[in-house]
Amino acid sequence: MIEDPKSFAKALCDWYRDHKRDLPFRKTKDPYKIFLSELMLQQTRMETAVPYYERFLRRYPDVKTLAESSEAEVLKHWEGLGYYRRAKHILQAAKTVCETHNGVFPEDARELETLKGVGRYTARAIASIAFNHPAAAVDGNVMRVMSRYLPFEKDARKTKHMKEIERILAPAIEKETPSDFTQAMMELGALVCKKNPLCGECPLQGECFAHKHNAYDRLPVLPAKKPKLEESYYTFLVLKDGRYLLRAQSANDLLSGMHLFPQYRTDTFEEAFSRLCKEYDLNIDSVETLGRHKHIFSHKIWRMQAYLVKTREGDGDYYSLENAPALPTAHKKIVSSVKK
Repeated sequence: MIEDPKSFAKALCDWYRDHKRDLPFRKTKDPYKIFLSELMLQQTRMETAVPYYERFLRRYPDVKTLAESSEAEVLKHWEGLGYYRRAKHILQAAKTVCETHNGVFPEDARELETLKGVGRYTARAIASIAFNHPAAAVDGNVMRVMSRYLPFEKDARKTKHMKEIERILAPAIEKETPSDFTQAMMELGALVCKKNPLCGECPLQGECFAHKHNAYDRLPVLPAKKPKLEESYYTFLVLKDGRYLLRAQSANDLLSGMHLFPQYRTDTFEEAFSRLCKEYDLNIDSVETLGRHKHIFSHKIWRMQAYLVKTREGDGDYYSLENAPALPTAHKKIVSSVKK
């Protein structure tokens, strides 16, 4: 437990007010904008997410505008940010807010958690930041801070253990402005209590177990990561009249709703090329290798041997890259290897 919740909260929030980064979503209490920032920041670095956040808001300044958009358009505005399921969840949540809550985000964390893509942490973050509800929000950053501070020597990735930390933080968040407290915990984990911590800059170092016992390298307790599944593809950029062949991913596929260049998991190039020509009835002019490319997802790795295939005739849907539907980063990387 935290021995003096009031002193803990004050030290943390005083530090935050002096050291917080100047971020656009910290200048608002609009729950829509905070909701958007929280989902964009899931598994995405701050410096990557902020420009997307600002561009997305220029196109969708409020939840009603977003709810009225199509999935294809939202995915196009999300293009390049990755983890595209988040974009679909944001759209579905916006529709629910407009259809079920008359366009007003619910304040209670339990109600927020019913929105698509909003888990326990995100719901409590929105409730505390936007509405100043004393709901402690615990993610990986907060678990790292508290595992070292207390110490907390249980698996930091388990939900039941995150709930334990929520209960431990409850008396402290009630002693300060909840919005500041929640963001202060996040900021401390992001800027100071990192994998290799900057203990000399930490406002909590005086009472921190890991700092006193030089134990930060063994805390938090984390299970061994499973190796990523590797998949190898022959990937074809089929070019006809200045436009590329793209096909939509089905609803059950990785990157569902996105459009990809045709690619095949086969033992040989000949087999993959034969399937391509047969599937799209291509009349081939030339084939040029574009080299090997790799893209790392959260749970798997794509290894792609890419080819530029020029054709005069062929079935399928062809697009100029400027007007194409959303294309995943895995395939956008290959486009850059095409000689102009």
